[in-house]
Amino acid sequence: MIIRKEQPQDFQAIRRVNEEAFKGTVEADLIESIRSSDYYQPSLSLVVEAFDGNIVGYLMFSEISLEAAGRSRFILALAPLAVLPEYQGSRIGSKLMEEGIRLAREKAYPAIAVLGHADFYPRFGFISSEQFGIRAPFDVPAEYFMLLELYDGSLENLAGTIHYPAAFSENN
Repeated sequence: MIIRKEQPQDFQAIRRVNEEAFKGTVEADLIESIRSSDYYQPSLSLVVEAFDGNIVGYLMFSEISLEAAGRSRFILALAPLAVLPEYQGSRIGSKLMEEGIRLAREKAYPAIAVLGHADFYPRFGFISSEQFGIRAPFDVPAEYFMLLELYDGSLENLAGTIHYPAAFSENN
């Protein structure tokens, strides 16, 4: 299996992976909305290609803003991370996360935000956003909205609120 950046010819397979992984179209529709926005980062949208050439996993990071002390900084949102059901449990999601985090650090983003499973994301260093004084922009239990500081101190003195682009609210 290889991890690589998504290409336009992958879009239908990516849609299928997300529809099967999430048993619906919400995440697949979100991906398409993000792709048509200014917040899309094609170099941070990754696929896992199996040895037979089929796409079996997907991860997308896009830009969101952190409003703190009268200033705004771009950080990354992770949404979605998907693996075909028959490949779940084979570390594909973990490998996607590791590569995505590496690329995000390479591009010098300060942090990644995720709304996700409290038992999966902490293994990569994600902690509750409240520990940074950063509020989620929606009403969710604190343990599900997490941040990963990509460099030591990169969120220091940035207590504030995260704002997601319209693409995220169009698909609820």
